[in-house]
Amino acid sequence: MNNISWRWVRAFLLVAEHGSFTAAADASGQSKANLSQQVTELEQALQVQLLHRTTRSLRLTQIGEGYFERSQLAFRQLESAAEWAMQSTKELKGVIRMNSVGGIIGEELIAPLVFRFQQAHPGVEVELDFSSPRVDLLSSHYDLVVRMGVLEDSSLVARSLHRVTTRYVASPAFLAQHGPVREPADLRGLPLIYGSVEHWLLERGTEQQLIQAKNGFRITSGRAMRQAALSGLGVTRLTDAYVQADIDRGALVEVLPEWSQTTQLSLVCPPHRFQLQRVRGLMDWLKSHFAGVYASALQQTQPLGPMA
Repeated sequence: MNNISWRWVRAFLLVAEHGSFTAAADASGQSKANLSQQVTELEQALQVQLLHRTTRSLRLTQIGEGYFERSQLAFRQLESAAEWAMQSTKELKGVIRMNSVGGIIGEELIAPLVFRFQQAHPGVEVELDFSSPRVDLLSSHYDLVVRMGVLEDSSLVARSLHRVTTRYVASPAFLAQHGPVREPADLRGLPLIYGSVEHWLLERGTEQQLIQAKNGFRITSGRAMRQAALSGLGVTRLTDAYVQADIDRGALVEVLPEWSQTTQLSLVCPPHRFQLQRVRGLMDWLKSHFAGVYASALQQTQPLGPMA
């Protein structure tokens, strides 16, 4: 490693990330010739070919893909180490890039807590988005993610935030018209109000039942699904944050309660970002306050607004 310059590696990352020497040169302010020379010197030092070059295209070799992934992670770790070393005071400051589940949980519960955290720590800027695709935290730019369900990557730092219960509900008028729902099989002939998942997997202990949503309404909004259920359009499944208050006041009826599902909601971050005080501070803040706001949400018939 002593004969490899970090400048060569950074030049390679620039070219790989931007897809061409021209784009990398425009982004970095360096010349194409300089970048090309640095990448060539890196390949000569490693004694491998990292890029396939033609007059019209450029792509990574198989070894180049592996080297790119490992080098990109190494540079992110170095950047985190530098940030950690510069944290000479207890004041929290810097940017936190955060991805969260959306709907009531993300937009009405987590977001207001994030706003309050920023008010308490003016030096922190949280970039919060609710895009749904699951991301590879080790290779993404996110510092912190709120995830629901089983965590597959044990190398990540995870903190339990809350356990969320999904309930199957319908309006009293709908059940009076279509009859009671006593078994999962009863759902097969009924209109179902569903979101992005067209197959419902119901579980009770070791028993499983798969229901395909053939009839009814596909709606990619939890709030709209709740409204459709209240209007008597079908059976839906939503987390208790959406429907518990409606169940309590009799506007919705829970069906198949023994098949309700409890899912873990977690805070997850890469190990090299967990070293940062601001990231740990936000995680601690959310863990301390989330259970309280979630309990309040279960008592509300409408989504919660921002907290004072």
